[in-house]
Amino acid sequence: MTAILPAQSALALTNLVKRPGYGTTGTPSKFYVNHFRVASFPDVEIVQYDVQVNAGGDTRALIKKVWNSSVLQDRLGESGKPVIFDGNRLAWSRGPLAFGDELSVVVDLDEGRPERPGRSNKHRVLIRKAAIVSMQILDEYINNRYSMDNEVLAAINFLDHLLRETPSKRLIAIKRSFFQSQGASPLDGGVEAWKGIFQSVRASMGQLTVNVDVATTVFWSSGPLLEVLTKFMGLRSPDDTANRLSNPNGRRELRRFRKLSFFIKYRGPEHEKRMFIIDGFTEDGADRTTFTTKEDETLTVAQYFTRTYNIRLRYPSMPLIKTKKGASFPIELAIIQEGQRYPYKISDRQTADMIKITAQRPDARINAIRSNVRTLGWDNDPVLKAYNLRIQPDMIVTDGRILPAPVINYGPGSKKVSLQPQDGRWNLIGQKLALPQKLESWGVMVFADHRRTPEQVIQNFVRTFINVHRGHGGEVTQMSPPILYASAQRDMNTNVREIFNAAGNAVRKRPQLLLFVLPSRGAEPYNSIKAACDIGLGVCSQCVQLRHVEQAKPQYCANVDLKVNSKLGGTNVFLDKNCYPLYNKEPTIILGADVSHPAPGSGRASFASMVGSTDLQATRYAGIVNTNGHRVEVINSRNIQVFVTTLLRQFRSNTGKVPGRIFYFRDGVSEGQYQQIIDQELADIKKACESLSAGYKPFVTVVICSKRHHSRVFPANRNAGDRNGNVLPGTIIERDITHPSEYDFYLVSHVALQGTARPVHYHVIHDENQMPIDYFQAFVYNMCYVFARATTSVSLCPPVYYAHLAGQRGRVHEETREEDSASLVSGRTGGSGNEEPGEVKDVKPLHPSLAGTMWYI
Repeated sequence: MTAILPAQSALALTNLVKRPGYGTTGTPSKFYVNHFRVASFPDVEIVQYDVQVNAGGDTRALIKKVWNSSVLQDRLGESGKPVIFDGNRLAWSRGPLAFGDELSVVVDLDEGRPERPGRSNKHRVLIRKAAIVSMQILDEYINNRYSMDNEVLAAINFLDHLLRETPSKRLIAIKRSFFQSQGASPLDGGVEAWKGIFQSVRASMGQLTVNVDVATTVFWSSGPLLEVLTKFMGLRSPDDTANRLSNPNGRRELRRFRKLSFFIKYRGPEHEKRMFIIDGFTEDGADRTTFTTKEDETLTVAQYFTRTYNIRLRYPSMPLIKTKKGASFPIELAIIQEGQRYPYKISDRQTADMIKITAQRPDARINAIRSNVRTLGWDNDPVLKAYNLRIQPDMIVTDGRILPAPVINYGPGSKKVSLQPQDGRWNLIGQKLALPQKLESWGVMVFADHRRTPEQVIQNFVRTFINVHRGHGGEVTQMSPPILYASAQRDMNTNVREIFNAAGNAVRKRPQLLLFVLPSRGAEPYNSIKAACDIGLGVCSQCVQLRHVEQAKPQYCANVDLKVNSKLGGTNVFLDKNCYPLYNKEPTIILGADVSHPAPGSGRASFASMVGSTDLQATRYAGIVNTNGHRVEVINSRNIQVFVTTLLRQFRSNTGKVPGRIFYFRDGVSEGQYQQIIDQELADIKKACESLSAGYKPFVTVVICSKRHHSRVFPANRNAGDRNGNVLPGTIIERDITHPSEYDFYLVSHVALQGTARPVHYHVIHDENQMPIDYFQAFVYNMCYVFARATTSVSLCPPVYYAHLAGQRGRVHEETREEDSASLVSGRTGGSGNEEPGEVKDVKPLHPSLAGTMWYI
């Protein structure tokens, strides 16, 4: 096949850093990756068509019915070629279809059924030839002879839809994943976890691959709506549900059931296939909702069901379901259709259960992936055969390396001042913190009943904590901090102010730390405590759980001590100078940033957070947060200006130096947004630097860090794995599954305590510092050993990890709208249904006393 490729000067979508080479440090080894090599892909012209049903804007369910109608399929089948459809607006064929450039068809979905006066179910379909999808350009791209542009994206998009065409006919398709109810695991709240198959075409180095993995998502439970409602509300019986829903104040959570499909059985088996969609619920129940019959008789809905179907409603006072077409149905007679995804954020308990369900040891995960490949049945897929797409059924074996663990340094007097961790973990026993802080002024407040938790229990915990802090090199001058019990009769600010004053008056010094003993891990009173301390009082706070206080184990106290020492301004551990590539080099600030979004349907704002190192060893990070519009991924210019200038001033204040280099680690960005980060965030960082001093232009490197992918790595031999079958910390992959030409790699930097280790994908998209590749990879990996609150290497480089923590903690600084207050108290994010976005206000500012501290840790 021959073609003239277009010039790329105006077409390329990105201009990212090219791969400078490959690393050489570490022990070479072989690894399996859950990618499967594409042996051949279409070598003929692929024609893309635009599909329009009616005027556009119809639901996907209706579009699917129209597309699958015999009238339309007969016309498309005249060409004898399978046509691929994306379920919305695009279709593809192997060569042009018989109708030429345009086809217009009217589809009557009620054909063969009795006519319904005044109701038409006819739909006009217009199919137009739109473009030619070039497979040759995709081949040139993977062989590094062509840059990413819209034609490359169009080719990959076509292949993704080609792959999903056959499985989507027998499984429930959600984007690139496929599910079936077999083996579903029930969760609390009327929902269940379904395991499925993920598959996606990936363009990598000199080849196309298909990434196959296990997918898990949450679906509504099927079955009687009343039973699901009872579970969703956490009630014991349908009687309790009926009582709550009979009260208008108990109906708020019904909004989450909007748009759910259901069917009914009382009209007979022939009606069970007809689906209805919940549009809302009535204010009155069936016993008070009336209508007029054809005989001009007024009946309540309850009377109608008794007379027409001989059904005496058990709960006539419950609200009725409303549909868009004006029909009403009793809740107790509706049955939820199987296979409807739950689109809201799940609770903490549901999340914990999901982790248990999804955590698979590596051997089980490999077996599940291979089973998924067999289920997909590529070799027997008639559509793939028709388009000459062949995929090898064996996992790719790739070359990788295992980087050596760094040497880390603790304080003088340690059992081992310098140590090199084995298998990504080490013991704190006998170690002195690198820079321990003196604890001079502090107090304890208990949120529990004095009779159940007497003061002696708290005192015992305080003694253990003091001994642990002193054992790790810290000094404590206030050995008997005041202990107060919170009063339920006072608001949170008053309670917190009371212990603040008591702690300060005890030693006539501003308190450094307030310790709060909480009965559980709920959102309250935690959120209110943090808001009072962070915003109103400007004092470090540390919350501990009552059950751990009662046990007073030294190990728990040591974990708390790591957080406390960091909050007070100390440093727990350093990288050895020989393991920190920036040691004794030009002053460098490390920035980490993240943007988090509320649950779907919530009207709350997105949240941007940024941290910046405040010491030359990059072990301490100041943090700053703010709202960032509604579901906006790129951090806005005003936030970047405030964040960067604030953090640069903190660095100079703490070190006395102006950084000549910036490493900017950014989380939560999809591949399609990389160029936006360069065009907007990088440009704003440079403007912020210039605003501090004319001519101030530090070198900037931008790195995207992503865990939202389905690539997994498995050891191909025993020496490359741990006892659980996971790869060892330091495993790095930069061939076969990485970008065809750009600077990226996958790194596993942690020990997976449960399940299969997920590598982090690091992609350098802008690089003015040009650190040698071995140095840069060691820089990223070694930082994972000095995360402040752990004695293990962590999975994500600390600047991004800290930015994520700051974003979570900073939510309590948000100006809360009245309708959000209930969700904050209950620990849920997002409302109970779709909410209109409210006005986006800046967060309440952090108290100046905490500026430059690790208040979020």
